[in-house]
Formats: sequence, structure tokens, C-alpha cells
Amino acid sequence: MKITTIAEIMIKADIEDVFDSSTDDQNLPRYFTGYKLIPAIVSARTTDSLPLHQGSKRIITNRDGSEIVELITALKRPAIQEYKLIQGFKPPFSLLVDSAAGRWLYTSGDSGTRIVWNFEFKMKNYLAYLFFLVAVKMAFQKAQVICLENLKSFLESPKADEQVFPS
Repeated sequence: MKITTIAEIMIKADIEDVFDSSTDDQNLPRYFTGYKLIPAIVSARTTDSLPLHQGSKRIITNRDGSEIVELITALKRPAIQEYKLIQGFKPPFSLLVDSAAGRWLYTSGDSGTRIVWNFEFKMKNYLAYLFFLVAVKMAFQKAQVICLENLKSFLESPKADEQVFPS
């Protein structure tokens, strides 16, 4: 059984800048600030200390002390980042979720860059599915929306033009 969440936003910035800023490990704590029972990210790093690339493993440390390991399954600048969470869920999530994966799609348009962020949870059983649907889905989706709004605010701020983006 799967539960899918989706968030999308339009950002008035160049697609490469949006992609680079949203995939830079240093920026993840700035953007993903959590919501209610969804913990904020406090740090992110690749296990090989290289910039993010397809095949990277990234360790996400959350405010609740959990460390999630993500496998980057697709990374094509500036169009897509896709990842699968491969270990590190703490209760109650470890009791509910069998696996989870996210996909960010970036498209360029006249008004800037559009991001569509899909996230899919595969639940362990029907009871987990029902509990997650009622207690977690809305909070996670709101955390996604807040993350994208934080990214937008950062990139559309006057100081964003002064920021240095990795190549």
C-alpha cells in the first residue's frame, strides 16, 4: 500500500540556480524546517564527501536525532533529483513505513522555475496505512510545502543574487 504526497511551487529564478540551491547539502537545513511531528533537517552530507551525484549516499541528520540514509537514484542537472530512503527510520515511522522515495522535477518557463516534489511511502500493512493516512500524511505534505516556500524565499530575496552556487 502506497501513500503519495505532492507539493509544487513556481520560483522566479533561473532553473540551474534553483536546482543547484535545492541539491546543495549545506542548504537542506535552511529549507526543510519540518512541521509538527515531522522533524527538521539539521545537517546533510554525502558519505564520500563529494558533491551530490547519481549513486551518492547522503546522510540526513534530523532534529529528533534520527539519521536517514538516502541513495540518490537519479540526478540530472537541471531537470530531476530522485532518491530513496534506505535506512534510519525511528519509531513510529519504522513501525509504519516499509520504504520511501522522493522525486523533484524542475521545469523552466516564462515565470521562472517550477518544481513538483512527489514523495511516496510504502506502508508495512493496512493498519499502518490507515494510521499514516490520518496522523502523518498531512503533516509531511505541509513540511514539503514549507520547504519549497523556504527555497523560494531564499532564491527570490535580493541577497540571492549575491549567493555563490556550486558548479
